[in-house]
Amino acid sequence: MVQLALLTGMRVGEILGLRWKDLDFSAGLIRIEQANYRGILGTPKTQCSRRTLPFPKLLIEPLQALQRTSKLREPDALVFQTNRGTPFSDTNLLKRALKPAGKKLGIPWLNWHSLRRTHCTLFQVAGGSLRDAQAQLGHSKASTTLEIYTIPIPQNQRDRKSTRLNSSHV
Repeated sequence: MVQLALLTGMRVGEILGLRWKDLDFSAGLIRIEQANYRGILGTPKTQCSRRTLPFPKLLIEPLQALQRTSKLREPDALVFQTNRGTPFSDTNLLKRALKPAGKKLGIPWLNWHSLRRTHCTLFQVAGGSLRDAQAQLGHSKASTTLEIYTIPIPQNQRDRKSTRLNSSHV
């Protein structure tokens, strides 16, 4: 789930609402059709949240392995499910897994939202456009993506400034 959040920027509710039929391994696409909010499966947060994302190649094998070992594998089954086949609680996962892992790694502020913001920031550093980041995250407004989800990285700013200065003197 953490890898999926980091590599796609999906909301935790969208991850918890994924069904096997939403993962198109052959076409390399992830369809976000529903979300799980506090145990209730429903539509994604906004109309723009209903979207199709590129399937990160790094996730294909781990998710196929999860599918092979999953108790419920039919197309409508949840990708991430409890032993009873119900959606996990994002709050329980945060308290029992994500926060303790963050504490061990020395990043006690780690949460689901920080994974989403990290994805957006790295997307920008890699050269992705604001419009593409907005679509990737499912935001209605580009200002939300830019002002809330994109974090300036000082080293990246220095590197870009240095590159601009060096290329202008050539």
